[in-house]
Amino acid sequence: MIPFSTRLSRYLALQMLAGLALSFAVIATIILLVDFVEQTRAIGTRVDVPATQLFLLTLMRAPLLIEQTLPFIFLFGVLTALFRLNRRSELIVMRASGYSAWRIVAPAVWIALLGGILGATVLNPIGSALNARYEAREASLTRTRSQAVQSNPIWLRELTADGYVIIAASNVEGDASAISQPRFLYYRLEGAGTPVFDRRIDAERAVLRGGFWGLENAVESAPGQEPEQLAALSLPTGIERQALFERSRSPRTIAFWDLPGVIVAARDAGLTTHRFELRWHSLLSLPLTLIAVSLLAAAATLRLYRLGGAASFALAGGGAGFLVYFVQELLASFGSSASLPPITAAWAAPAITAILALAYLASTEDG
Repeated sequence: MIPFSTRLSRYLALQMLAGLALSFAVIATIILLVDFVEQTRAIGTRVDVPATQLFLLTLMRAPLLIEQTLPFIFLFGVLTALFRLNRRSELIVMRASGYSAWRIVAPAVWIALLGGILGATVLNPIGSALNARYEAREASLTRTRSQAVQSNPIWLRELTADGYVIIAASNVEGDASAISQPRFLYYRLEGAGTPVFDRRIDAERAVLRGGFWGLENAVESAPGQEPEQLAALSLPTGIERQALFERSRSPRTIAFWDLPGVIVAARDAGLTTHRFELRWHSLLSLPLTLIAVSLLAAAATLRLYRLGGAASFALAGGGAGFLVYFVQELLASFGSSASLPPITAAWAAPAITAILALAYLASTEDG
């Protein structure tokens, strides 16, 4: 059947889009307000930044945050549209004229499929690009008096025999085997655990080799002493390439189209890619996730209003949506720790939800 080929299907699609627009407006407003307050607390209290700059930072973060809430936007959007049709008795007229529940649900399913595809292939890359600009802008606003200007700063902290060392670098190389323009800041603990600056080592590059950092063109500085030029230097470390790789690249900040290349490069470098594969499959399964929550909303609201209990069913549908989200996040945590295959962790919850919603619709429609 061709989608939206009849006037009634187009009318239902417009009602679904109106419900989605209302749901999007409410959820996006909440996201913007909460994140603006967070930006005010995190940045506005540290540096003197105009409210317009803080709001601009909030807008840069908004696409990725909205992407994460797409299932709720579709859940409450379809719930709103169908509940409104039900309350106005339009569903009763449709059902009485022989219009099946499957034809009523079809526009929501097609819109969810299209929304999932656009969310993964368009919204996610835009959100990732804007998030990178947000991080660069935030770093420039909150930059300390350090001489180094870092485009994608990496910060690590490691315990030493008498204190700890803070490692700052401009970026991590693609195979997570080296860092560029590193600074090693050594602190020793004295008295009641008070940190005291001990020395600083700057280098052009540091290569991670079997429990040691190999520094190139290093310069060591200490309080009250002249800087000492060192051609090469080895520093012991407990940091591994896997930890360095995961610290430098967050799966949520990598665009949909870039994830396959990152996964292949990491595998070639002998690194574990569970978290990145999970993110990839989560984006691939986004259309199914939106279809599943749309079916769930339909199952909760297609009960005829004249039979009573429609509002209770709608509330139950909303609660079921939150339960699905909780289960999906739980499976994702198992997938991140390699306890579950990424495919299972990403696809299981939406697939089971869709099957159960279809089963319920079939039982109510066909008996």
